Amino acid sequence: MIIWEGEHVSATKFGKRVSELYIDPLSAVVIRDSVKNASSKLTDLSLLHLAAHTPDMGPVMRPYSQELDEIALVLEAHKEEFLVEVPNEWEDRISYEEFLGEVKTALVLNSWIEEASEDSLIERFRVQPGDLYKAIENAKWLLHATNELSMLFRNREVLSLSAELMDRVAKGIKKELLPIVKLEGIGRMRGRILYNSGYKTVEDIKRSSLEDLTNLPLIGPRVAKRIKEQVGGFVKREEWEKLESGEDWKQKALSDY
Repeated sequence: MIIWEGEHVSATKFGKRVSELYIDPLSAVVIRDSVKNASSKLTDLSLLHLAAHTPDMGPVMRPYSQELDEIALVLEAHKEEFLVEVPNEWEDRISYEEFLGEVKTALVLNSWIEEASEDSLIERFRVQPGDLYKAIENAKWLLHATNELSMLFRNREVLSLSAELMDRVAKGIKKELLPIVKLEGIGRMRGRILYNSGYKTVEDIKRSSLEDLTNLPLIGPRVAKRIKEQVGGFVKREEWEKLESGEDWKQKALSDY
């Protein structure tokens, strides 16, 4: 990360970027080595586990005794997808169980981006809401760092997947919702409602009528108008006034809409 030139010390490109990203140098080295040596079998789990493996993730979600066998089976089934060496269960049991904790954390994050509800995650994995929130926030930050370092080391596969996962972790969505959740006011719940109602792209939404959008659950006239304005769709004044005058609901502001 630094270069010695006589009595002078200067940062390498890598060192400078790490400083700008505000991540632990040890996390940066883990990410760098993984990015440079990433195998062709790169999956969502690969990068989610990489984030969980870094010191910056903080304490990982320890498996309960009844979870150990299940998570060990997941580890074995996906062994080729991990970007770091898997500890030997019989030579270093402590490191192995720590690794299982990282895998559990990655599985929680993977369930989150597969649109599992917070309640189901808390029940299935027995995690506390605060721990879930912290894991999501740290994963977003570490995926951003992975994206930046993969750009530095010119790994296009990691660059593309990390960019995608950053948005998916931030919103808690499947890949198919990415085009429409970029719209202001559209989160995982509203995005899923739009998608399941046939509005799968920005163009689909652009062609829709204001009334059709308003009739969807959790949308309403004001949100529908804001969506149409963002996609460049035409809103007739008389249509808007009609919907607004007939509005008998209260606008909600839940962040997970």
